[in-house]
Amino acid sequence: MNGEQLFQFHSVLGTRKATIPERVEVGMGEFEKCQMALIMLMNPKVNVRGISPFDSLANAYVYLTGDEDMSGFFRPNRVSPGLRSTQDFNSNSFTFALMNAMNVYLSMTFKDFPYHEEIFISKKIPVKDFRAITAVQLGSFGELPDVDPEAGDYQSLGPYTDTSAEYRLGQKGAIVWVTRKTVINDGVGVIQDTVKKMARSARLAHAKYVWRFYIANALCPDGTAWFTGGHGNLGSSALDITPLVTGITALANMTEPAPSGEKIGLDLATFNWNLVVPIALWDLAVKKNLPEGAYFVANDLTTKVPNPCQKLFGERSERIITCPFLTDVNDWGIIRDKSDVPMVEMAYMNGREEPELLPEWIPPTSEVNTQAAPMFTFKDDKLGFKVRHEYGGTLAGYQGGYKSIVAP
Repeated sequence: MNGEQLFQFHSVLGTRKATIPERVEVGMGEFEKCQMALIMLMNPKVNVRGISPFDSLANAYVYLTGDEDMSGFFRPNRVSPGLRSTQDFNSNSFTFALMNAMNVYLSMTFKDFPYHEEIFISKKIPVKDFRAITAVQLGSFGELPDVDPEAGDYQSLGPYTDTSAEYRLGQKGAIVWVTRKTVINDGVGVIQDTVKKMARSARLAHAKYVWRFYIANALCPDGTAWFTGGHGNLGSSALDITPLVTGITALANMTEPAPSGEKIGLDLATFNWNLVVPIALWDLAVKKNLPEGAYFVANDLTTKVPNPCQKLFGERSERIITCPFLTDVNDWGIIRDKSDVPMVEMAYMNGREEPELLPEWIPPTSEVNTQAAPMFTFKDDKLGFKVRHEYGGTLAGYQGGYKSIVAP
């Protein structure tokens, strides 16, 4: 029957009927609820109906370890009755529950820092090992040719070309500590601040890694630098409206890889490019983006012409990127929408784009045995968690960027 299975049970009392749902949903186990309650304590934005957060870090510790006097020992016979009834706990339970809560907070805060390296990343791939990765950029075809099947066969579009670059994943990491004292003092704020600072450190490293392709004028797959006269994407004029027009036009005139050779062009209706400037030029960049329709072109302030760049980089100049890593106070650049053309390809171990926390030390596992000797829940009165981030990348093409390197 639809939605139900009907079972008949025959006995001396007659025939019994029972309906059993076709799908059975199993709720969270007691330890899973404990983990979620600790996540909610650490991350107030997380809300799970039916589960309340722990009211303190110390209570979470006691609930999971039974260590009521906070001495640092695992006391399975004093663990909360709900956990004891399921036998789903051991001396590592608090360590892993705290790690999960910290990981959620780490992932959430990692995304908050405005370094804007994502404007360069046109492709992300997951990998499962540290072997060399080959980034392949296929060529483009031109327009589809006419064909008359009655007069001849369909013809090939020509040789299909591609370019490639090789790179590998790298590893970054460090250790953060949570002390017994922090747990006793209910130092949720201390842990949050520590994780947030570590998230910033990881994001800073990731952002600098990606930005270096632009800052250091990295090599393209063709063996030449990203910004060169040969590529048609290198200028030398100070930031102003006319040089901006020159840069935008240069990017619009870029051609697709062979065998196409067609201009990539620009579409003002969907214009989503970014203007990259050092902090020293942020105010000038805004002034070039937001003047009221026209600007003066002569020192005598008598001639005005329309401003073609008005609000091109956002109604509120939100696509003017002030990069704190740019050391030259005069250089500036334009970066196309990352979905238009290949720029930077990034690879992440197992597809994990955010850093992760892992235990630096795991307490010896104690079976749930009230007669067993007590096991330590801390090592030297502290728990260590290593922050690990594994990624790598390469520059895949030059058509997405224009840079003006201005002499001092």
